Amino acid sequence: MAWTGRFSDFDNVSHNVQSYDQRAKYPRNDVLKNAAVTKLEDLHPGVTNPTVAGIILTKDTPKCIQSKKNPGTERYLLSFVLRDAPSYFVNVTCWGAEHGIKDIAAKFAISDIVQLTNVQVQPKTYDGYEDKFKPSTPMSFNITFSENHSNIDRYIGPDDDRFRRLQNVPIKANNDYYILEDVIAHGQSLSGEHINLLAVVKKVGPVKDITTKTGKKTKRCELKLMDETCSSFALILWESDMIDIVQSWVPLDTVLFIADVRVSYDDFRSTMVSTADSKTIFTVNPDTLEAHSLYQFAHSQMIEDEDGTAGQSDPPLESITDVYTVSQLIDMKIERTDVWKPAVYGVVFAYLSKFDVDGDTSRVLRYRCNTECSNGILNAISSTVDNTQPSVEYSVTVSWSDYTGTIEYCHLDGDVAQQLIGIKAEEFAQISFQRKTQVKWTHLLEKRKMYFKMSRSVGETGKVFLRVLSCKSVDGKELQHNLQ
Repeated sequence: MAWTGRFSDFDNVSHNVQSYDQRAKYPRNDVLKNAAVTKLEDLHPGVTNPTVAGIILTKDTPKCIQSKKNPGTERYLLSFVLRDAPSYFVNVTCWGAEHGIKDIAAKFAISDIVQLTNVQVQPKTYDGYEDKFKPSTPMSFNITFSENHSNIDRYIGPDDDRFRRLQNVPIKANNDYYILEDVIAHGQSLSGEHINLLAVVKKVGPVKDITTKTGKKTKRCELKLMDETCSSFALILWESDMIDIVQSWVPLDTVLFIADVRVSYDDFRSTMVSTADSKTIFTVNPDTLEAHSLYQFAHSQMIEDEDGTAGQSDPPLESITDVYTVSQLIDMKIERTDVWKPAVYGVVFAYLSKFDVDGDTSRVLRYRCNTECSNGILNAISSTVDNTQPSVEYSVTVSWSDYTGTIEYCHLDGDVAQQLIGIKAEEFAQISFQRKTQVKWTHLLEKRKMYFKMSRSVGETGKVFLRVLSCKSVDGKELQHNLQ
């Protein structure tokens, strides 16, 4: 799977934000060299000036508040979430003057790996504020960073790779999410709730400059998400850091596990939408079975623009009568997408020239998951996870050939593939390699009548997909007649 992620370049950045006097008191190199890093799981309130390290999962923009200790003065704060193990992550709040806090915010980004020295470990407060405005964490404490007493810098140590891998591990059990169809179906009963989603980025909208009613200037970006049950679902972003990151997300290539996203009913659109807020944490391209399956699903579908035929059913096979050669299909695939019809249906008489069902099983089968699926790397985190198996179906990439050429990357899915292979998908993974090879050569180079649908994807790439609607045996007479 070709995941795309965001990695930061630390090499040319210095992150010590303290004044000259403070740097003399806490020299950066000595701190990094001598400080022993304490794991989050070993911390508790009362631990004195520990050093912690990990990856930044999410980060807010700096905020200004009026000081309670010194009325008439302002203090600045910056909040982020630090993680050092799959089950351990904590809210960090940095306090200081405007310049220092904004400097930290500018020098560190989501997915950066940092080390914090001389921080305070404070018990969580249960006044309702934290539950409402901060990400939910498994720790009984929060960490406070003081500009005057603490240091922050990039992490240099043996756990760098381990920390970096955490960016692909969801913070919730991998079965703990709603499918989009359920969100829409439950409608107003979920409105205002924070839930988890697993979805593919379908489209990244433009960034818009917004001025609020109070005169505050901010940015807004709307994404379209999709999964196996819904072709389009809105996700609204307001946080500048997150908006900058999503510009690198590739439609149909980027899978998201979104923890604690707020869903609400949009009266204007008459449907549900989602909004990322201060509680939301994104895991980009999570390394789970469900995410890999969703990625395969997205690449096996032909997805039209919203003003096209997305969501409409295919016509009956008997109404598809236009016959094409393989070379004509190839020409259509390389045409400019802006001259495309929403979808092209037709028939081609050809040979199955690539049918690698005896290869990697992940290239033959895909898994469809709902909220009961649980296979994946996070099962070890919670003993309460139900071990219900996901449903399985075929998803095979094949090639077709005739006397005019060969067309590759055609998608043979679901019931169409199962009817051709003659073995139920859930049984296929259990049969021997020899049996799979026998299946392969039973159908390879056999004459077929293929009904197809060809369409382009959303996004700037306009990638073209060809999906097989039906694959039937054909006798020599019909084949000869149509190849003349």
